[in-house]
Amino acid sequence: MFEKIMNYIKDFLNNTPEDIYDFSDKLEGFLIIHYDEMYREQPQATKILNEEVPDICASAEPGMKSEEIEELKQKLEIEYNKAFKALII
Repeated sequence: MFEKIMNYIKDFLNNTPEDIYDFSDKLEGFLIIHYDEMYREQPQATKILNEEVPDICASAEPGMKSEEIEELKQKLEIEYNKAFKALII
């Protein structure tokens, strides 16, 4: 599940839709619903994702301007990279 969530984030970062609200809402829910499973797979990386990403997702609003979307993407990418570096391979 952890890999699936990371791929979901990566796909968003590479192919960002014009309206990011649905993505943000879903990602926030995935992190809550699948926390235990993700934690079993990648404990440190899961902790990292759950520190800032829910707040980043909560800041998304329907109809955001492109500058606001880019700012959100930058914040999300930072957290994605932190989690990626913490992966246990």
